[in-house]
Amino acid sequence: MKAILCGLVALLCAQASWAFTIATGPKDGSYFQIAQDIKTLAQQEGVELQVTATKGSFENIQLLGTGKVDLAIVQADALRFVSDVVRQQHGMEVFDRIKVVMNLYPEEIHILTNKKEIQTFYHLEGKRVSVGEQGGGSSLTAAVLFAVYDIKATTSFEAFGEAVKKIEQGALDAVVFVGGAPVPFIGKLDGKLHFVRLPSNPALEQIYLRTQLGKSFYTWAQTDTETYAVPSVIMGLDNRDEKYVTQMQQLVLSVLNGSEYLNTKGHPKWKSSITRTYFPTRGYEPTNEVIKIFNRHDRRGYKVVRK
Repeated sequence: MKAILCGLVALLCAQASWAFTIATGPKDGSYFQIAQDIKTLAQQEGVELQVTATKGSFENIQLLGTGKVDLAIVQADALRFVSDVVRQQHGMEVFDRIKVVMNLYPEEIHILTNKKEIQTFYHLEGKRVSVGEQGGGSSLTAAVLFAVYDIKATTSFEAFGEAVKKIEQGALDAVVFVGGAPVPFIGKLDGKLHFVRLPSNPALEQIYLRTQLGKSFYTWAQTDTETYAVPSVIMGLDNRDEKYVTQMQQLVLSVLNGSEYLNTKGHPKWKSSITRTYFPTRGYEPTNEVIKIFNRHDRRGYKVVRK
């Protein structure tokens, strides 16, 4: 592709001066790996990114809201839930202060069991189900699913590895985990467990995306199983400091220009990324502009680069 220096992105030529911190998830999860991929690209453009491991979406939103990190990777349903609660309890609009810096990719809902009689989500009625660690995005998604399908189950909070052990010991019936497939630690499982199907539901499709889990992600899977995926995004504060804006735009541009690297050497989830899309009203305006400029010039065969 031809290279072009775009005047609207002139600020991106400034020297790096802002070190960003990003809240992710467990070190063996997809969020952490995705952030490490972004860090690699950002460093090449002079943008410093410090990756922080966390329990997941809820903790990430809390860290972002209290100013302890600059960026946070979260599930879209977790963000919507927090926004609704804050609006109801405090009359405040979360998106007045926190914006979507960049869309990432859809995260699959993994529901696993070792019991042959549990094939669909409806079979979890009255069962013992782990919904991940308290404060993680999986627990929120599980709550949404139980409400929408009207299922009464006994839920508990455990790390994924602990939940799998309890399933094998007969102390649990199933586990719910939300993460971008293939999730490394789920890939290490064997054929003793199988995925539980999520039946189609119009209410869920207002937020989630219909998809499947099977051998294309996990070699031990016997068949393809229908499920839903939750869009994940990078959130940031609506900070308009000139240096902050400059570096944030460069960070996003490094991801957009690094698609070839990400598709070949990054986490497999980059192959289904939605980074070139944006939220017109809930998005961070400075990075929305970069994405629009990138898309416009990319369609014409040009590339936006840093001088």
